[in-house]
Amino acid sequence: MNLHFTSARPWLLLACFALGISALLAILLVLSRAPHVQELFGLAPFFHTILVLHVNFAVLVWLLSFIGFIWVYHLDCLNKVINYSALTFCIGGALLMLMSPLVEDALPIMSNYVPVIDSPLFFIGLTGVAFAISILGWQVLRYRSWDLIRLSAVVWFVALVVLAIHFFRLAWFEMTISDPIFFFESLFWGAGHVVQFVYVLMLWLVWRWPNTTLANTQTKVVTLILVLAIGLSIFLDPKALLSRQAYTLLMQGGMFLLLLPMLWWWTRVVKGTIGGGRKFNISLASSALLILLGVVIGLLIRDDSVIVTAHYHATNAAVTIAFMGLAYSFIQQYSTQSLSLKWVRFQLILYAFGMILYVLGMAGSGWLGVPRKTAMTLEDNSLEQISMGIMGLGGALSIVATMMFVGFILSAFLGRHKIVKVSVKELK
Repeated sequence: MNLHFTSARPWLLLACFALGISALLAILLVLSRAPHVQELFGLAPFFHTILVLHVNFAVLVWLLSFIGFIWVYHLDCLNKVINYSALTFCIGGALLMLMSPLVEDALPIMSNYVPVIDSPLFFIGLTGVAFAISILGWQVLRYRSWDLIRLSAVVWFVALVVLAIHFFRLAWFEMTISDPIFFFESLFWGAGHVVQFVYVLMLWLVWRWPNTTLANTQTKVVTLILVLAIGLSIFLDPKALLSRQAYTLLMQGGMFLLLLPMLWWWTRVVKGTIGGGRKFNISLASSALLILLGVVIGLLIRDDSVIVTAHYHATNAAVTIAFMGLAYSFIQQYSTQSLSLKWVRFQLILYAFGMILYVLGMAGSGWLGVPRKTAMTLEDNSLEQISMGIMGLGGALSIVATMMFVGFILSAFLGRHKIVKVSVKELK
C-alpha cells in the first residue's frame, strides 16, 4: 500500500466517523422541522443543542478532517509522531465537543459560522480540533512548494490570525459581555468567512485531482483576499455592522473571482475540450450543480430567514459530494475491498437529489418567511407545509445516502466485505 495513503488513512476514517455522527444528529433535526413530527417526538427543547453539534460535525470536523487527509497524503516528509499527535488532538477534541452537552448548565449559543455550547469541554474540544489542523498546516508550509495545497494552508493560518485579532479586541477592550450570541458572532464572523476559501480551494483541487498547480491569477486573487481580511480585522471594530458587511462583501467578491474560472473549466469539460469529453464524474458534476444552486440562492438572501441556511447547505454539500467521490477513488486504488459501481452511483445520485430537494424546500420556506435556527411550528399554510415537506423528504434521502457512504468507506477500509472490483474510470 502507498506510504502516503497509509499515513493519511486514519484522517479519512475520522472524517467519515464525523460525517456519520452529523447524519445521526441530522435525523433529529429533520424530525424537528418536518410537519406534524416535531410535536410527536417533543424535540423542541433539545433542538438548539443538537443543531450546534450537527453544524460543527457536518462542517468543521468532517471537512477539516478530510482536508487533513488530503494534506497528509501530499506530504513527503511528515513525521509519524507529528501525524499521530495531530490525529490524537483532533479525535480528542471531537469527543469533548460531543460530550459537552452532558455538563450541567451547558447552554447552546447560536452564533453564525461556529455555533457553540457554553461549556469548557466544548471550547477545549474546538481548540483541539483547530490545533490539530494547524499542526498539519505547519508541516505543509514547511515541506510543500507553492501550489493549491500550500495556499490552502496559508489561508487557514490567516483565518486563525483574523480570529486571534478579533478575540484580542473583544476580550481586551470589551471586558463585559452582555450578549454571548453577539460576542461569538463577532468573534467568528471574519475567520468564518476566510475559512470558506479553504473549502473552495480544496474543491478546486478535487475537481482537477491530482493536479495541484495554481494559476498566477488565482494566487493574486487569494493574496488580495487575505491582505484585505487581515486589514479589516485591524481597522474595523469586529462588533460593528460595517465589519460584518465588509467581510460579507469580501467573501462574495472573492468567491466570484475564484468560482468564475472554476465554472468556466466545467463548461470546457462538458464541451469535451478537456477532461475526457461529455462523460464526467457523477460526484463532480453534482458538486458543480450544487455550487451553482448555492450561488443563485445566495443572491436571493434579503433577511435572516432559512434562505441563508439553504445557501450554505448547498455550498457545503457541493464540497461534501466532491470529497465523497475522491474517497471512492481511494478505495479503488488502495483498498483490498471494492464497491459495486451500481451502489456507488446510487449513493451519489441519492445524496445529490436529496440535498437539492432539501435546499429547494428550505429556500421555499425562507421565501415564505420561516425564521432560522428554530424548531418551527407551522400555521395552517399549505405552501409552508409543502416546502417543509419537500425539505423533510430531501433531508431524509440525503441522510440515508450519507450513512450509505460512511458504511461503504468504513467497511472497505476495515475489510468487512468483498464486492466486485470496478475501475475508477467506470465512475465517469
